[in-house]
This record gives sequence, structure tokens and C-alpha cells, in this order.
Amino acid sequence: MLDKKIRTRLIEIVGKAGLKEGEGVKGYSIDDLLPRAILFPRIPEEVEQIVILALEEGLNIIPWGAGTQMGLGALPSHVDFVVCLTHLDRILDQDTENMSITAEAGMRLGAIQESLRHIGPGFFIPLDPPCAEEVTLGGAVAANTSGPSRFMYGTLRDLVLGIEVVIPEETGKVQKTHAGGKTVKNVSGYDMSKLYIGSLGTLAIIVEVTCRILPLPEDRATVVAGFPRSEAPWACVQALLESQLLPTSIEVYNRETTSLFFKHAAYSAKEEAWAAVRLQGIKEAVEREIQEIEKLIRSTGATKFSILRGSKEADHWKQLGRLGFEVRNTGAWSIGLRVSVPISMAQKISDTIAEEGVNINVPFYQLSHAGSGIVYAHVPLYEGLYKEREETLTQTVNALRKQVLEMGGSLVVEYAPAPFKERVDVWGELEGVFPIMKCLKKKFDPGTILNAGRYVGGI
Repeated sequence: MLDKKIRTRLIEIVGKAGLKEGEGVKGYSIDDLLPRAILFPRIPEEVEQIVILALEEGLNIIPWGAGTQMGLGALPSHVDFVVCLTHLDRILDQDTENMSITAEAGMRLGAIQESLRHIGPGFFIPLDPPCAEEVTLGGAVAANTSGPSRFMYGTLRDLVLGIEVVIPEETGKVQKTHAGGKTVKNVSGYDMSKLYIGSLGTLAIIVEVTCRILPLPEDRATVVAGFPRSEAPWACVQALLESQLLPTSIEVYNRETTSLFFKHAAYSAKEEAWAAVRLQGIKEAVEREIQEIEKLIRSTGATKFSILRGSKEADHWKQLGRLGFEVRNTGAWSIGLRVSVPISMAQKISDTIAEEGVNINVPFYQLSHAGSGIVYAHVPLYEGLYKEREETLTQTVNALRKQVLEMGGSLVVEYAPAPFKERVDVWGELEGVFPIMKCLKKKFDPGTILNAGRYVGGI
């Protein structure tokens, strides 16, 4: 509950329509904790005023975009304000001559892509994170979330040119500062815009982002293939990586994952694993690459083969991007893991994850950005099953993390029920750089009001 003075101040800042409390906070819980109030600022200056009030009153702020990545992070000690940025939803500049776009942080990526599509011959941001249509630009940046096309275009660290943020200061004031611009490196000194990418809103609240854009490709197609043996798609991946072909994305996923996607005639439960290869470019090049990939895929033992175009192709990638959310919908106690390893180790860790699923008798829904060394594992659980397997699940994730570290990689728990987060470090331990991270947190957020306790090491 808010006291009268704080409620009055908040209404002065965001208006009655921009404040939710009581029953209105339901749907905005973070790890089962409900905030005291939800705030909907309409302009960056209102974000500044909210931060000043939080500093004065010693209140905690958790930034919120579309909510698609709110499962990420350790348990918060408490939640005072959720600052929902979805009303900061304007495109501020579309500069096709300099191949950039600037938008407020609360604008949804799907709306940005739609706007870019209608400019001249059409443009796009080469970014396809999970739930790509719903995710906000600022949320994607804060979580550094990317998708299958990172294989060709890289991550947000490669795409973001500039960021404007609101930073709390020790004096009880705030600073709105801009880093970067419309060029790849337009200032001397440290590239500060990269610091906020993946910081999960613990250093500042992002209010504006400038990104690179590219012309829309003339043609798009996806080759989907099913294999009777789980190792076969990985042989296909290796052959692709060693070839002269230039796919946009290379995905590998298991039978459990395909069970969610029977809308396409290509899918069959008889196959153990599947691969999807996306191609973009001029029509002639795409047609030629389809023929070459078909030969390559069939030579590695594919028993199912299909080429997707148009709406079916777009729907395919949209569904894959929603895998984690579909699993969570089947069980609120589900667990999602993201493993990053050297590309050469991706098959090995994928096989290990599959074995662990068999050992604990719980299906693991796997999806791998095979050309980037990223493997996702989603474990569907309801409350009774989770409580029955809690100890085993804890041991399994800790054992997997140990193996991943030995491979030179990392394991992050992307979402999990609160009791699991109490038992397992969702981020994993950091050596060497953690003292520097603590110093940065203290410097940028001296009052520890931004997403406190939810980032690496509890900062």
C-alpha cells in the first residue's frame, strides 16, 4: 500500500491514469512478489521524476517493458514500483540515408519493423528475439536478447548505435545522458552505450535507443529437414559451417519441440531431431542455395524435407520464438535454461541435456542456435511434479553448469519458480571481473534502487 504523500506525488508525475495499485498490480508480479504500484510514464521527464521520488523515499524500482523477459534474474528482496515503459512508444527518427532508426524504449519491436517495412523499398532491424512482435526495444536491449538471426547479423551489441538513459545520482538528483549516435563509433573514449546492453536495468533506465537498419531482403525461404537420429542434424550443421553457403540462421531442435508445431506438413513424430536453415537475399541466390542445401541435407541422412515460404515460413520462426512461453503456459513451475558454449561443443552439451532429461524422466524441449553455440532447454513442470523432483532438478542444473564451465561456456537460468531460484544461482559465479561490476553498480546506482539484487552476484 502507498501512503498518502507518495500517492499524491505519483499522481502529480504520471496522472491518475498512469498509476495502478491494489487489484491493479496483479499481472505484474516478479517471482511471486507483487509491487506496491505500477507506473506508466508517458515521457522521459516523468521517468526522471519517478527516479527522484524513489531516491528520496528509498524505494525500489523495477523497469518493465512488455514483460517477456521478467523471469530473468535472481529473487528481488522486495518490489516497490514497477515502471512500465510501454507508453514511451514513439519513433523519433527514421534515417534511411544513414541506415538507422531511433525509437523510445517502450515501443514494441513488431511495430518498429512494420513501420520500417513501409519506408521506400522497405527496411528492418535484423533482430528476432523470442516473442519478437511483443518485446519492447528497451526490454530487448536491457536483457540483451537475440534470436536465430544472430548467426548472420550478430547480437544487440552489434546493432545498437546509441542509447539514452536515466541514471540516479548520489545527490538525490538524476542525470539523463546519451551515449553513442548514428555511427558505429562516433566518440572518442569508452563506448558507454554497450555498457547498458544486458545490464537488466540495474545501472540506468533506458528511455531511447538508436539501432542499425538494413534493406529488406528480396527473398526469404526456410529449409526444414527431419532426421531419424539425433546426431544427424549436427553433421548437417558442421557441413554448412564448412561450406561457402551463407544462411541467416541454423536451428536444431528435438522431437519434443516439434510436438508443439504440427501445423506444418513437414513435421512428423517419427523423426528424432530437426534442422531449419533460413536463407535471405536476392531471389536467384536464395534459389541456388536451396538446391545446394537440399543436396547437403539429404547426404546427411534427412528423411523429411520441406521448403517454407511466405506466411508459413514466417509462422515457423514465430512459433520457434515462442517455445519458452508455450512451455511455461503448460506449467507455471517450468524451468528454462540458456547454455552458451563454443560452437564445437554445442552437440555434446545438447546430448548431455537430453540424457539428463531421460535420467530424471522429464522431457526437455531443446532449441539450439547451432551456428552460434547457444542451446536452450525448457523443462515443463507443474507444482506437484516440481516439488517431487526439486532436489534432482537442483543437482541436474548444477551438474550441467559444471560441465558447461569446463567447456569454456556459461549456463543461465532464464526462468524458474521462486523456490528453485532460492536453491540455484541463476547467473552462475563470476571471477575476476565481479569486483569491477560491484564498483560500477555503486557508481551508477548509489542508492541501490534499480532492480536491486536481481543481477549477477546479487547486485
